[in-house]
Amino acid sequence: MKCPECSYEAPVPEFRYLYNVRIDAPLTLRQCPQCQTWLSVDELAGEATGKVDAGDAPWGKSAGIERDLEEAV
Repeated sequence: MKCPECSYEAPVPEFRYLYNVRIDAPLTLRQCPQCQTWLSVDELAGEATGKVDAGDAPWGKSAGIERDLEEAV
C-alpha cells in the first residue's frame, strides 16, 4: 500500500491499525508510519482510499470517512 501524502510504500500491516469504520464494512482507519497521516484503508483491496483529517466529521461520526464507505460498499 502507498501513502497518498508522503508516498511511503509498505504492506498494509506496516501501517498502524487504529479501528474499523463500521463492523459491516471493509474500511479501516490506519496511520502511516512515516508521516503519521491518518488514512482510510480498504482492507479488501489493500489500498489507501484517502487522508482523514481531525475534525472531518462531527462528534459521534466515524472520523469523517463515511464518504469513502459509500464508495467501497
